[in-house]
Amino acid sequence: MRRHLLLRQAIVTLMVMLLGTVSLVDAKDKSGVLKASELIGMKVEGTDGKNLGKIRDLVIDPEYGDIEYAVLDFGGFLGIGDKYFAVPWDALKKTENGKKIALDTTKRDLKKAPGFDKNNWPDLSDQQQTVVIYEFYEIPLPADSKK
Repeated sequence: MRRHLLLRQAIVTLMVMLLGTVSLVDAKDKSGVLKASELIGMKVEGTDGKNLGKIRDLVIDPEYGDIEYAVLDFGGFLGIGDKYFAVPWDALKKTENGKKIALDTTKRDLKKAPGFDKNNWPDLSDQQQTVVIYEFYEIPLPADSKK
């Protein structure tokens, strides 16, 4: 009898925890802020309307809290052969419906972009790497990198 009561209490506790978690995850922010959880995995489309991949990650400057760049995952199949691109945050815009990210390039041009693999991420403290990436996307260098 006591074991049955403990099992029932455990089930009720688990249900409360799960239901509480679901309601928090499904909560929508109406203030217009961008949440990393919504951006990561979002599809990116080029100027020709074709799919360029999806946002794999956001790289944040730990000192200032700024987004250094978004990681665009392009190509590959089931994680094999993926090529990543460090895209300056200022090069990305949300589409009008807010369901995708727009990038001012085409799939053909993206194939020529400076990319990296998942084991060798770019170091934007290296001025030369920063210049190459920002020049490709025709985005002005951040003020703090013009030393």
